[in-house]
Amino acid sequence: MKNIYFQPTKENVNDLYYDAMELLDGNRSDIKKAEKLLNRALEIDAHNAQTHIGFVHVYGSMKNKNKAEEHIQKAYDETLRKFSAWPRRMEWGDMDNRAYMRAIQYRADLHADEGEKEKAIELYRLLLKLNPNDNQGVRYTISEILERTQNMKIKNLLALNKIEGPKVLAGKKVEGEFFFNNNGSEILKFDIWE
Repeated sequence: MKNIYFQPTKENVNDLYYDAMELLDGNRSDIKKAEKLLNRALEIDAHNAQTHIGFVHVYGSMKNKNKAEEHIQKAYDETLRKFSAWPRRMEWGDMDNRAYMRAIQYRADLHADEGEKEKAIELYRLLLKLNPNDNQGVRYTISEILERTQNMKIKNLLALNKIEGPKVLAGKKVEGEFFFNNNGSEILKFDIWE
């Protein structure tokens, strides 16, 4: 019988990533082990977007916002590096796409957090175009941003055109707050004081 010797296989970046993600539910020591695994993955492939996504989760667990944001940007940069032009579709069901889709979403989230709503919306719309099935729930995020933006515009508009005091409504003099359109010809909203 011939002796067969198994040689250890080279560490796989994806295996290191998934092993690291499994450790995130543990204690602080486990999270540090996850960080070490991801550092090994980075040594193997410095341009792997998924590794940076892993760091986002590790540093999120450590409550290190600055490092998490740094890796969001790195993951997004690696995604841009990978795709000189966006593909027609990027399905979530293809595991290889998920890191890139997360990188786009996390970068959009970061834009939204920084108050750069238009940049965020642009990236969310890109995700919807690439993956119309929206496995990431981006349609809900974008609708929330648009609703908040619209509500702020309405509040700002009303605040600019607010008049307090007596007004005649339906032939009766009433006291309250009155909000007018830009040219002051139409009451948009009013609150009557009793």
